[in-house]
Amino acid sequence: MEIVFASIIVTIAAFTIFRLNSVTPLIRVTFSRNEYLNSHLKYQVLLLILASIVLVLAYLQNPTNFSVLLSVGNISAPAKPVTWFGIGQNRSWLFAGLYLSIIITMGTLTFVYLQFRHLKMSVVEVLPYIGWILLFSLTNSFSEEAIFRVGIISPSMGTVDASYIVLISAVIFGFAHFGGMPHGLIGMFMAGFLGWFLAKSVIETHGIFWAWSIHFIQDVIIYMGFMLNQISQDQYKKAEVYG
Repeated sequence: MEIVFASIIVTIAAFTIFRLNSVTPLIRVTFSRNEYLNSHLKYQVLLLILASIVLVLAYLQNPTNFSVLLSVGNISAPAKPVTWFGIGQNRSWLFAGLYLSIIITMGTLTFVYLQFRHLKMSVVEVLPYIGWILLFSLTNSFSEEAIFRVGIISPSMGTVDASYIVLISAVIFGFAHFGGMPHGLIGMFMAGFLGWFLAKSVIETHGIFWAWSIHFIQDVIIYMGFMLNQISQDQYKKAEVYG
């Protein structure tokens, strides 16, 4: 029953995420003169509020699991093998976490490059925005881990088989990225694949360190792509104005 209730809550949260961008224009507060930065900061604030609601509900369902999981955990805990992906027997999460960080990041880099290669812009152009990129990556990765990992795992761990928990987390996380980044069916598969490993790490290490860290790295790359795209659009608009 716990997994059903948790899944419903997280699914509702996923649908809510789709609507957040339509709410940001209603917030009459200016954080930055840059329209994109201002809008996305509002989005991140709303996402953090949504994540906080999910965390409160997760705590109420199982305070013990919640206290255990919302921590660093044992980053060197034994990792159950995933031999088809290069994680063999007798490996720890210190190896698995670093290994996944490298492999998954290479995949994200490839995807983002293919998405934005037409811009023909240098990564150096995002350096003035690196603080914003790191801030958005930090808040976005935490909020999504709170919703899609802690929100699912905390109420269910110990009462439902771990294989079912990680699968449900992966499916909902993949669904939530259909219209995001990565997007489309390929994006859903990539996000679901990532979500499966991140949920696995939370359960096996009893903490969110690896899930949050790996997710954060991917978000840094994705937000760099977003900023390059935004800079390109701003330059195009200025060129139109000044002819």
